[in-house]
Amino acid sequence: MRSQLAETARQTLAEEIRRMTPEARLAAFLAHCELMAQLRAAGEIRRTPSDSVPTRAG
Repeated sequence: MRSQLAETARQTLAEEIRRMTPEARLAAFLAHCELMAQLRAAGEIRRTPSDSVPTRAG
């Protein structure tokens, strides 16, 4: 079952994309890629060994 709200959002997004110029699409793609790189870097920083909590065997 599809949500009417989600369907309206999809249609609105599709219309906005069709109105974008190629330059605007490229700028949006670049912004997306930069944000994804920042998100990945944040995840890598979080996974460093210094962040782990030492456990005590005993």
